[in-house]
Amino acid sequence: MKRHSNSHSSQRPYATEAAKFNQWLTKHLREERGSVKEAENELLLRVQKHQQLLQKEKREGPKDFDTVSFNLIMNAWGQQRSLNGARNADNLLQVLLQQTPVLKPDSYSYSAVLNGYAKCGGKALAAKRAEELLYQMEKTIRVTTDICHNAVINCWSVSGDPDAGRRAQRWLTYLEESKDTPKPTKITYNNCIKAWARSPNGASNAQQLLQKMEDLGGEFLPDKISYSTCIDAYCKCTDDLSVAAEKAEQLLTQMEEKAPMNEAIRPDVVAYTSVLYAFAKAGTHTNEAMRLIDRMKKHADEQPNTTFLNTLLHLFAKTHKPEPAETLLRSMKKSDMADKISYTAVISANANVGNATRAKELLSELWSQYESSEGNARFLPTTKTYASVLHAIAKSKGCKSIDLNEVDNLLNQLITLHQETGSPELQPNTVVYSLIFLILSNSRDPSAPERAEKLMALMKEEQERGNDHVRPDATTYAYLINTYTKSRVHNSAQMARKLLKEVEAGFEKGYDELRPTKLLYSAVLQAHAKSASSEGAEFAERLLQRTKDLYRQGKLYAKPTTLYYNAVIDAHSRSKRGLDAAKRAEELLDELEQRHRAGDSELAPTTRSYNAVILAWKNSNSKIAPRRAEALLKRMNEKYSSGDQTCRPDRVTINTIIGVWAKSRAPDAAERAEMFLKFMENLYLTVGDSSFKPDSYSYNTVIDAYSSSPLPTAADRAEALYTRMMERYQAGDKEIKPDIITLTALRRAWKRSDSSEAHEKIRHLSQHIEKKRKRSTANKRKNGGPR
Repeated sequence: MKRHSNSHSSQRPYATEAAKFNQWLTKHLREERGSVKEAENELLLRVQKHQQLLQKEKREGPKDFDTVSFNLIMNAWGQQRSLNGARNADNLLQVLLQQTPVLKPDSYSYSAVLNGYAKCGGKALAAKRAEELLYQMEKTIRVTTDICHNAVINCWSVSGDPDAGRRAQRWLTYLEESKDTPKPTKITYNNCIKAWARSPNGASNAQQLLQKMEDLGGEFLPDKISYSTCIDAYCKCTDDLSVAAEKAEQLLTQMEEKAPMNEAIRPDVVAYTSVLYAFAKAGTHTNEAMRLIDRMKKHADEQPNTTFLNTLLHLFAKTHKPEPAETLLRSMKKSDMADKISYTAVISANANVGNATRAKELLSELWSQYESSEGNARFLPTTKTYASVLHAIAKSKGCKSIDLNEVDNLLNQLITLHQETGSPELQPNTVVYSLIFLILSNSRDPSAPERAEKLMALMKEEQERGNDHVRPDATTYAYLINTYTKSRVHNSAQMARKLLKEVEAGFEKGYDELRPTKLLYSAVLQAHAKSASSEGAEFAERLLQRTKDLYRQGKLYAKPTTLYYNAVIDAHSRSKRGLDAAKRAEELLDELEQRHRAGDSELAPTTRSYNAVILAWKNSNSKIAPRRAEALLKRMNEKYSSGDQTCRPDRVTINTIIGVWAKSRAPDAAERAEMFLKFMENLYLTVGDSSFKPDSYSYNTVIDAYSSSPLPTAADRAEALYTRMMERYQAGDKEIKPDIITLTALRRAWKRSDSSEAHEKIRHLSQHIEKKRKRSTANKRKNGGPR
């Protein structure tokens, strides 16, 4: 007894020493400058001394540290919210395990490390390690609470792993079914709901768990977190966005209905904002979105905050409604609730309808707010703000004639602001550069190709400097190719091939941003179509075949689309290969129809497909061209009549058929051409169908057909067409203003006429043509054009 008493009394000072050490650790770790590493070093030094003593005396002696000492430091490492901190905690846990059986980790030891992994942002790597530790824990200690299991489930919920929901659900099921583990709690279910909410399209699984909590009842009844997380799950859906928005709204309605009986689930402004976000993401339910404001005031007794109103502005932008967006912005400005996000959303709303003028005014207004507030970051424009303005310019009707220096200034402003402020929200990125490429590809400015090349060189320089925000991708290359094509650069087809090789080689090396896209392949094919050459058509055929081969090999990005077929058909129609080209163009159309009938929804012929084949027949100079063109029109009408809106004939269709007849020189060519013109006039003037509105080409082509017609009344009929043109032009239709082409064709018709008035008509037309030529020359000189 005495020996026992001595042993016990001899350990008491050391137990007191461990407590004192733990007090020092607690105080040190709470201090602002307290170093976790310093605390860990002190603990490890004590462990080392104890081990040395143990080796020397061959017996277990008293210690001036205990499990609590380890727990305090592991918890401090875990609180650092970094993967490195979590690993440090993990390493210290392994040291503690080496002290067994003298010291043993407890549930707090494991939970400190597991919570560290949950908060570290280490994604799936952290979650998998947390699972390993939980397995280790269950083998070493008796688990009495669900804290550690909840931590692992939480690890998966924040992992960003596509399989997170399933992995979390597996642990929940394990707790529900196992007899040797603690039972799950409401926290467990909520964490699992969160894991499903952050899994791709896991909303339905999250809602199933919510319903299970309802069925279990009692302490498991869902709370505000349960419902709000489920609503958030539907906000994150990427499939059936409209249905997801409805589901989110239904959950909100349930919260509103149950709140009077259960205050714990009364919705707040966050829940209403989440539902509004689902509406905005779907781009629907505008009326329901507006009613959320009244519902929030009634059921949550809260007023909309800036986040809610900005989300509403986003919905207006998504649904192309700048007017209500502008009204809401004015109201927010009066209440001092507007910020850069508000302005950016309204700029985006105007961008979506192509109102570049208003977009630029709003940017200027935001900039003025920033300056007048002495640099308040709340009004500092962001990269997204500038991108929205550029998007507005790209979509505007005036994009073709935009002053490209203005676009350069916007980019320079963004770069300068980023350099001056260092704000990551002002980091120029690939999206901004792509929008500028899009503007250049639509511009008629002759400097566009050179500017595009310099812009690409700038992006590559930034990439070489290590700037990952600015990396040329397949889209930027596609727009560069389009710039060459639309600017009629003489070797655009060869340059398109070179750039395509560059992209494909980069993708093979592992640069995922250079994964070829439909836009890229379509741009290359269009470049060869516009080359109007036999070589261009041949390359387009080879490229189409290559995309088919790549797709068969499993390369989904290369799947042929209608755009590819249309471009190849267009290449044949312009290839100057006559009848062979027309036949091949029609074969490709047949193939397109066949594959669509076989179930390929991405290979459906469109109006453009048929128009390109009709153009091929027009350019074939074949005697059978008129018959083939009209047969194609019949096919279009049949498809349209059966409900296929994508094959509806339009002005281009009929104009091309008029052109086919005009080129055919058949005896009745002019009369057939005029028949189609009258068809267009009837649909436009009588029915009001503007898609068939005749233009100058329509009339000029028919007049040209009469200029070579054998009909004795050809000149009179051509004159009548000219008179109709003049009458409609004078009535305000500027699209059919007679021009030199009109007058020249009419003069040719009169030159073939035996009428007594032919000589006077020819003289008058010649004078009229000469006046127009002189006026045209004078205008060119005035505008600095060639003389």
